[in-house]
Amino acid sequence: MKILLALLEVFKNPAFYGSVLAVTPPLLFAALGCSVAQKADMTNMGMEGIMLISSFCGTLAAGYIGGPNPWLGLLVGVIVGALLGYLVAFFNLKMKVDIILVGIAMNLLGGGATAFFLPLVTPNHDRTSTNSIQSGILPLIKLPFLEKFPTLNAILNNQNVLTWISYIMIFVMAFLLYKTKLGLRIRAVGENSNAAESVGISSSKVKTIALVLSGILGGLGGTFMSAAYLSYFSNGITAGRGFIGLAACSMGEANPIPTALTSILFGFFYALSNYARTTGISDNIMKMWPYIATLIGVVIYSINKTNKEKKRRAQLSEK
Repeated sequence: MKILLALLEVFKNPAFYGSVLAVTPPLLFAALGCSVAQKADMTNMGMEGIMLISSFCGTLAAGYIGGPNPWLGLLVGVIVGALLGYLVAFFNLKMKVDIILVGIAMNLLGGGATAFFLPLVTPNHDRTSTNSIQSGILPLIKLPFLEKFPTLNAILNNQNVLTWISYIMIFVMAFLLYKTKLGLRIRAVGENSNAAESVGISSSKVKTIALVLSGILGGLGGTFMSAAYLSYFSNGITAGRGFIGLAACSMGEANPIPTALTSILFGFFYALSNYARTTGISDNIMKMWPYIATLIGVVIYSINKTNKEKKRRAQLSEK
């Protein structure tokens, strides 16, 4: 009962919902990135590795090139993410390597390369983080007019600029996929590449563009971790957020709005884990919640998808 009351107190606190908004962006960027790739029938399994490498390179750029300069770090992180997205496309489309194997290799590279180079590039040869490099942090957005509304002020004010960009990106991606010629081509290639080729659309080119866009969003998500969530890079800083983004994409069926809502749900559990000490529940148990929620969500998605497929087959057999 005490734990339940403690949870209710957390849910009544507007700052908790501000925390939900603050921890969701890396999941959201990753999920949207996976979605645009999935719409082109390309599973970007390497999102975790893309986020890690982008975060690492962005931090180094922010600290060593006119540092601290987090804006430069953001730019470099995005460029690196785009290049890694292109690399995935190159190996899959040109070298004919299975897209899943490319993704696994990217994830292994992300974890291994950053751990290898970290002590080589830090002044103190630190093996765990770049704390000794002054890379800076992106600014917070202060909205003075919200001070008249205490609840909204606690939720929305003083959020990082990249947080606002992440939520704006939901509508940007929805517009791109459903209101532009490029989006139409991405969806056409994803639904039937042969039919798209028959009307002059290069499926290889469109898939490459989709993976580059996916990499850009992954770069934004990775940079968020080391320039907004924290002010430095550390080993494994993404902590599986790329994989959770992939799960959110699957549960949202790669559609921007449902995918975003699923990402916010996972963000809710991340925020709740940060409030573990105030609830009386073990920190370790609370930190498991985002991953447990991911597993439950994937199972529910799989069951729903199986049921839909059974109904589709039943309808075809009746005809």
